Amino acid sequence: MSMRLLRLLATVLLIAAPLAGCAAVPESSDLEVVRSMPVGSGSASPAGPQRGVDPFRLVREFIEATGNPTNGHAAARAFLARTAAANWDDRAGLTVIEDAPGAAPQAGPDGVRRIRVGGSRLGVLAADGSFMPSAGTFAIPLDVVTEHGEWRITNPPPGVLVEASALQRNYRQVRVSFVDPNRGTLVPDLRWVPAQPASTLPGRVLDLLLAGPSARLAGAVRTAIPGGTRLRSNVLVSRSGRTVINLTGVDALTDQQRRLVAAQIVNSLDGLVPAPMRLLADGEPLVGDQAEWRSADIAAYAAPAGPRPEVPGQVVVGGRLRRLDGTPAAGSAGAGQFSVLSAASSNPGGELLAAVVAGPDGRPQLRVGPSDGDLAGVPLDAVTMSRPTWRPSGTEVWTVINGRTVVGVALSGAGPPLAYQVNATELTRLGTISELRSSRDGVQVAAVVGGRLVVAAVVTESGLVSLRHPQVLRDGSLPPIASVDWARPELLVVASAGPTPQVASMSVDGLTVRQLSATNLTGPLTEVVAAPGREVLVADATGLWAYSDTQEVWEPLLGGIGPGSAPLYPG
Repeated sequence: MSMRLLRLLATVLLIAAPLAGCAAVPESSDLEVVRSMPVGSGSASPAGPQRGVDPFRLVREFIEATGNPTNGHAAARAFLARTAAANWDDRAGLTVIEDAPGAAPQAGPDGVRRIRVGGSRLGVLAADGSFMPSAGTFAIPLDVVTEHGEWRITNPPPGVLVEASALQRNYRQVRVSFVDPNRGTLVPDLRWVPAQPASTLPGRVLDLLLAGPSARLAGAVRTAIPGGTRLRSNVLVSRSGRTVINLTGVDALTDQQRRLVAAQIVNSLDGLVPAPMRLLADGEPLVGDQAEWRSADIAAYAAPAGPRPEVPGQVVVGGRLRRLDGTPAAGSAGAGQFSVLSAASSNPGGELLAAVVAGPDGRPQLRVGPSDGDLAGVPLDAVTMSRPTWRPSGTEVWTVINGRTVVGVALSGAGPPLAYQVNATELTRLGTISELRSSRDGVQVAAVVGGRLVVAAVVTESGLVSLRHPQVLRDGSLPPIASVDWARPELLVVASAGPTPQVASMSVDGLTVRQLSATNLTGPLTEVVAAPGREVLVADATGLWAYSDTQEVWEPLLGGIGPGSAPLYPG
């Protein structure tokens, strides 16, 4: 076969199944349309109403079908009258609702069956695929008439109502990678994109990457990809299994900036396309000395993961810091020199540091320093003080004073600790902060504010650190929260404050929630800690308990010690 014919065949394939971008294709005779990795079975929504379906079932199945976005929500349009199906604006927004909304009859015009559908609203899926929590209620009237002897809906509201479980069936959660401006490491930005057709997933993810961060992380992350950058061709896979991505618009970037662009692309598409990825700029290697990339090539851009394996977890029991086996920890915090209320240990590459909230005179006092030595007091006037949380550098620690003021303390090698205030105005407008936990990448915080679970971005501008864009997760559908921690950059673990113990894992956008077993726990719960590669630890009314997905029940670590223990993992 001639080279000309091979190029013609590649062009025909691209026209038949486009992904994103257009036009110029790198000159290669071994290119085919991208093959992305499997993403699941897609929707279980009915293809359309069965003959003779009654109005209530029609409405119920219409709501179920709206979760499937394929072909302009064709599955849902089949439940509409002919004119309504042609005029329905399904692009006016996507509202996520709780499963199984209620339906009740209402009075309507003659010949019309009006059915009111209502329930709990969880939030909206923005145009960029980010889920924005917005708890509340909704109620819409749907008019059902007979058309050619069958019931059909005539007045669907603009946009779509999608049940949470249907969204998770029909959409795929992806992690679009941006950059921590302070450390130059990669940060995931959670998005939801239609799972089918699977072949278009890589193109959609790249479109999101080129468009920039979501509003939730605005100011907290940046992108190395210049504005105006676009795909010069569709994403391709060669017969030898290499993914080919060809950009244009990056001419002005330095070699270091190009490497960061490569890291963002590789991390965003990891698991969606075959490796290695051949990254090009206008047909030439994006990075001059490296044309092909694998996930191992971007390890230097990885954010801090979990605690170092050799650093154990600890627990505050009876005013002293102990190891998880009950033996005293090293240093003054474990020696009983003062009464420890809560504690945190850092997870840097060098010296391990400790921060302790102690109360020798009945008032809390923050103490910081080497974990195996003496801890210096930080002069802070406080009636209450939250358990400390270390920043990724391992030289800064935050705490909340009197539920309203977030204070950072920076440690230097020679001088005394330096305290500064973090602007938490947007957070304190929601209520009193009882707990604050920094994510391990330092880009976000999770907080308990007035018993509600809140996530906010950490934004640094002109030297001022602020907690911005707070989002209340699952407002109204969670019990009052006692404690929260980060299991992974995109996953939280929360413990309830009520008499009935509840522990759940939750995506950082609040859309997905999984209840963990409560077997063996006794309310109230007071603390929860989590970390990548570690068991979840919970303090309850009887002691300290550990949970992992492999055992699925809570096992005692320090049982029978009564309430008041406070576990901690490094970081």
